[in-house]
Amino acid sequence: MPRFAANLTLLWPELPQMDRFRAAAEAGFSRVEILFVHPLDPAEVEKALRDLRLELVLFDPRPGDWAKGERGLLSLPGREEEFLASVREAISFAQRLGTWRINALAGIPGGAPRELAERTAVANLRAAAPLAERAGIQILVEAINTFDMPGYFASTPDIAASLVRAAESDFVGLQLDQYHAGMMGKDARQALLEHAEIIAHVQVADVPGRHEPGTGLEPIAQFLDELDALDYEGCVGLEYKPLADTDAGLAWLPRSKRR
Repeated sequence: MPRFAANLTLLWPELPQMDRFRAAAEAGFSRVEILFVHPLDPAEVEKALRDLRLELVLFDPRPGDWAKGERGLLSLPGREEEFLASVREAISFAQRLGTWRINALAGIPGGAPRELAERTAVANLRAAAPLAERAGIQILVEAINTFDMPGYFASTPDIAASLVRAAESDFVGLQLDQYHAGMMGKDARQALLEHAEIIAHVQVADVPGRHEPGTGLEPIAQFLDELDALDYEGCVGLEYKPLADTDAGLAWLPRSKRR
């Protein structure tokens, strides 16, 4: 089985953000991921990871103005300097916290022509790749469905993968979220086969509802089997909304497999 990481943005929603680190450790996890670390005190995060013997395997750089509906800077023309600044900041956090992968959200380019948004995303990845290489960190691109994020540029695994390949760097990889693929009517298992060589991180949640495996229609067990068959060495983030209690909902994943 692959290595699993508890997502601290969606799991244990009843707890304050910093308390979720302990909840993950007490549930038997040694790895966690989170959407954003920049709103948190890095010293507190660093201490929590150290004291609880947790590894933070993934987080996202600043996405622009989230409150105003921005969902990433990668494909936004005219925001290139802000994008690179967000990557530099994220790399600094990552080096402090021992994180080796950051997920650069592609964003919603709005009225910009699609061809221009694509050129912008590729140019941004090529500009950021040397920064990542010097730090020994990988920048990821994730497909996010347009039902949850209308207008999101990289809406399918194929689009995200095309950006990764165009960057032409081993320090740019693909983040494959089985839920987002399923919401767009795509088979994440097929995406695994087509893009296995560039996939660096995986996430799961069931469709519909984005709850834990077994609550919807997605063949998540088979998806995990495919990862094993491909000798996938990355992590699988549990980025789902618990249907009820987080700990009770983790019954699908035996505690022995959470380390």
